[in-house]
Amino acid sequence: MAVSRKSKAKITTDGSTTPAKKPKRPRGRPKKENKQAEVGVKLRVPESLLEEIDAAVAERQPAPSRHQWILEAIYEKLDREAEA
Repeated sequence: MAVSRKSKAKITTDGSTTPAKKPKRPRGRPKKENKQAEVGVKLRVPESLLEEIDAAVAERQPAPSRHQWILEAIYEKLDREAEA
């Protein structure tokens, strides 16, 4: 059987005592606000195309990640499709 201490009494302004309670802290990771849910996708790309992508990424300063560069390309393509 686990042994626990008595909670400390807290004296209020009217002189009565009530058991002191520890404030509860949020547990776990903070919730992401205003973020869309992301889904992982596996993408198979020919090696030659991947080399071209890496070269294009390296040319930009500051260089984005390959992931970011591919997302930008997808958004640009979707914008062009929407305009057509």
